[in-house]
Amino acid sequence: MTESEKKEWVDWLNTKVLQKAVVVDEDGNFLSIRRTESGPGGRLGKWDLPGGSMEADDLVIGTKPHAETIKRELREETGLEGDEVEVIFADSGIKKTQTAGNVLLMTLGYKCKVKGEKPEVKLSNEHVEAKWGPKEEILNLDFGDDGGFHASIIKKA
Repeated sequence: MTESEKKEWVDWLNTKVLQKAVVVDEDGNFLSIRRTESGPGGRLGKWDLPGGSMEADDLVIGTKPHAETIKRELREETGLEGDEVEVIFADSGIKKTQTAGNVLLMTLGYKCKVKGEKPEVKLSNEHVEAKWGPKEEILNLDFGDDGGFHASIIKKA
């Protein structure tokens, strides 16, 4: 292969990695948490799955940043410890923003198991309600305008 035939490395300056976790207890119940009506972020007052954006600090050499980040988010938002973290969904797209221009958006969905049946959830100040239920019940909750992201992850679990 000649130098002119080699593909050049693409360095994405504007990238966001969004991660969400389907949390399942020992009896097969799924967890959803409802966002506050005010505050930062979108989909206010809508149902959510634990998770969030990966931060630059999450990128530590020698670790699996995705697994550690989703466990941290789960702990921060619900007080629960996740086991057996498994990637069950991955997607990407380009999102236009007013401040950063075109952003490569990577979305990851996980399945995390927790010990016990409907363990007590200790919500962060970002959420106001927690609900455990069967998959079908959780799928019927209003996740707002998320492009089907939450339902896609839940269906894969």
